[in-house]
Amino acid sequence: MAALLVQFKALMRIALYLALAYLVIQLWQDPSGAAAATKDLIGSVGHFFASIIDKVAEFVKGMGDHSTTPTAPVAPTTP
Repeated sequence: MAALLVQFKALMRIALYLALAYLVIQLWQDPSGAAAATKDLIGSVGHFFASIIDKVAEFVKGMGDHSTTPTAPVAPTTP
């Protein structure tokens, strides 16, 4: 089992180096395209986390705000 783990780690290290080499080559060939793609990726990640923060804040606010919770319906009185 330990030998399999060592082989897996070596394979992951090779895959990481290949991915890094691919990114460097792409950056070298088209720096403006790589910069635009990176900017778009960072912007998308930022919008995602901003949306999560807004939704969590709205949820927490809703838990503490008791004035908007509906009250139980009152049965009509008969004369």
